[in-house]
Amino acid sequence: MISAYRRALLQTLDAFCLILALALTDFLTLADELNVFLDYTGASIFTLFFYLLFFYITDAYKVGFEDFKETMGRLLVGSVLGILSSAVASYAFDHWRFDRETLALLFLLSTSFCLAWRAFYYRNAEALTHPLRILLVGVDRAGKVRQLLREGLPKAKILGYVGEEGLANEAGPCLGKPFEALKKAQEYQATMILLLPDAPIDDDIAHDLLMAKLGGRMVVDIRSFYEHVVKRLPLSQITEEWLLLTEGFSLNTRGSLRRLKRALDVIISLLLLIPTAPIMILTAIIIRLESPGPVIYSQKRVGLYEKEFTVYKFRSMCADAEKNGAVWAQARDSRVTRFGRFIRKVRIDELPQIWNILKGDMSFIGPRPERMTFVEQLKKDIPYYSMRHTIKPGLTGWAQVCYPYGANEEDARFKLEYDLYYIKNMSLLLDIHIIFKTIGVVLFPKGAR
Repeated sequence: MISAYRRALLQTLDAFCLILALALTDFLTLADELNVFLDYTGASIFTLFFYLLFFYITDAYKVGFEDFKETMGRLLVGSVLGILSSAVASYAFDHWRFDRETLALLFLLSTSFCLAWRAFYYRNAEALTHPLRILLVGVDRAGKVRQLLREGLPKAKILGYVGEEGLANEAGPCLGKPFEALKKAQEYQATMILLLPDAPIDDDIAHDLLMAKLGGRMVVDIRSFYEHVVKRLPLSQITEEWLLLTEGFSLNTRGSLRRLKRALDVIISLLLLIPTAPIMILTAIIIRLESPGPVIYSQKRVGLYEKEFTVYKFRSMCADAEKNGAVWAQARDSRVTRFGRFIRKVRIDELPQIWNILKGDMSFIGPRPERMTFVEQLKKDIPYYSMRHTIKPGLTGWAQVCYPYGANEEDARFKLEYDLYYIKNMSLLLDIHIIFKTIGVVLFPKGAR
């Protein structure tokens, strides 16, 4: 997961590349008396806006978190969508419109510049990054902490811990007593002091850590740190007491937010019916021609407050797919038809759920609804699983855009951590972010089954 600071830094770098491409295009193609920023103000603004928008939607800022070819693919798709959208938007302005030669050169330069710094980053990643040096305070579940850090900050180095000696090898060597936290952080040049759930903090230690924090050193709680870095709530670290005292869960406490969310669900669903109607008609025809059976597949799912409702989807499997009972969908599932595999990847099979949203059984954004058979088992095995049923399930959601399709209990555990993050931090801005990421998932369909 990419931090907001890092994303903003990379977006600034892209903006600089786009401005440089505009300036160079001005020098190479425009007459001397013309200026790209003064005489083509609209086209320049539209270029910056749409490029950065589609770079954001296609998630072109996973630099260093994925293969370079994947990053290049995201950048190229974002660039094509950006130049097409900016050209269409500026078409209405006669004096602001770029000609075809200028437009083509601008596309080549802007794409090349934005790709060049990414290539440079990949070649020099080791020299450009400075991994965190972390001192742990406490030892409880230190092995899980190491696992969380490997996922969110794989290059971070745990120096050791301060606490009782000999309690946990996973925390590294014991560097001293709890009251020596600040001293040991300075001695070992720690850039972060990470507080574990069992951190033995009294008033004196708290005072020292507060002074260290005010002096510029990072002092953070593992749960809050992980929440902000990886955008999940770590089940291995949270407790009911922490959930009770932490901020958030505003959707569950503010009736006005629930009513606004419901109003937006209805408006967005009605607006979606217009452009998706032809797609749904064509999909229904192809499903009917490809294999026998109903076009729409209905199934009981668990919704708000664990009440069951009927969810509707386009059938993507053969008609007798569950003749032997309910099972998790697997990668390369043989029950999925050829066209069904396509509509799953681009999420067309979910479009009939617009009706579920209009009825009020679902929301546009929320946790995916599961079947009661799986829910009953997962509630026994995974702590806090019932919390995902305190809000309406969604057509898309934070877990859906951040994690591949769930195929087993371990996947369900990971997705619950994302769902809990959404329930805790739900806001209109987060919903907008999820919508953009959903578009990116459709453009780059990974993990669909």
